[in-house]
Amino acid sequence: MDKLIDFSGVLYAVIEALQTEAAPERLVIPYRNERSLHDVLAASCIIAFGFSSREEALARAKACVSATAA
Repeated sequence: MDKLIDFSGVLYAVIEALQTEAAPERLVIPYRNERSLHDVLAASCIIAFGFSSREEALARAKACVSATAA
């Protein structure tokens, strides 16, 4: 299993996973293009997309949680 993964062209999105008993959970996921992201997920679950780094997307996810809690 000595394969290299090509991360060039990968963007990150913040999505919201709905839960019935708890507050919604926000996750950061990688994707290659916007169409594939929308093909897999309902638009209402996508909070934000187009981030060039996972860290940038995580910061946005945390900001969304803070704004919701306030």
